[in-house]
Amino acid sequence: MAFWIIYWLYEISLVFILEPKRLFWTETILMAFLNVSVFYFCTYWALPQHKPKIPIVAFLIKILVLMVCYILIKTLMSYLLIYFGLSGNKTLTTNLTFYIVGSIWRLSYFIFLGTAFWFARMSILSEKRLRIKENEEQSLKNSILNMKLSFLKAQINPHFLFNTLSFLYSKSLDLSNELAKGIITLSEIMRYSLKDVDYDGKSLLSEETKHIKNLILMNNFRFQNQFNFNFRESGVKADHKIVPLILITLIENAMKFGEITDPENPVDISLEVENNQLSFSLTNKKKPADSLINDGHGIGIKYILYKLENYYPDKFSLDIKNEEKRYTLSLKIAL
Repeated sequence: MAFWIIYWLYEISLVFILEPKRLFWTETILMAFLNVSVFYFCTYWALPQHKPKIPIVAFLIKILVLMVCYILIKTLMSYLLIYFGLSGNKTLTTNLTFYIVGSIWRLSYFIFLGTAFWFARMSILSEKRLRIKENEEQSLKNSILNMKLSFLKAQINPHFLFNTLSFLYSKSLDLSNELAKGIITLSEIMRYSLKDVDYDGKSLLSEETKHIKNLILMNNFRFQNQFNFNFRESGVKADHKIVPLILITLIENAMKFGEITDPENPVDISLEVENNQLSFSLTNKKKPADSLINDGHGIGIKYILYKLENYYPDKFSLDIKNEEKRYTLSLKIAL
């Protein structure tokens, strides 16, 4: 508002100094509103509000519409002002060509101001979005670092752990085959979790799928065979590799937030590799909201997106449908 007040004071001062007889307040105020309207129509209607890129054809069409409307409205206003003796500008009745050219020039001036304002506004918004994204990435990095530190603090000597599990496994063989199988499965899960990844930050997809099966088996022991979880895989070859924990995190989310004890609505997971493209789909019935202790699902998805964007830029698609009672996810990665 302050900008427009200063601007119109400047223009009125020029007219008052150069051609004081042409200063008609009614005409000046009406034309000021008309020209300011052009500025705002150009900024908030002709130009996109959420994209920094201008669609040229659509923009030119809107500017043409704006130009026609501006000239028609200004001409009607000028005729009425002249008729009632409220205008000192007789160009409309004496030189129509000069009037139209002058109107287009005036229109172009405010379109230029509106476009310049739009570029400045988009630049500020882009900078703001960039800062927000950088803050989110830094927050996510800090969260991952804290997770790693927590893991390291909680980690005990692996050799002692595996030796203890081996001892428990050998002692349990005579007691219960299921208990022995549970102990050796736990040992394999821990071994995979502590294993270092390759130089490229990836591990074998076959090992990842084996880890998934071990997790499912372990939870089946835990829920006494009431764990309704369907997992299908096909097309996995010995040389296929993937960034670890992406698929595991998705499956752990399904175990945490999905209704896993309903035999009529089992968690359904499919993993397929074809032409070096991994297709992973997951569907589960959601637990009632009041049965969840806390909702950490957003953190898991942010972690997955962070990994995908860093290791598979422009090589993945992630589609999520989070309905009231059902959760569906589809992930495709070019390996």
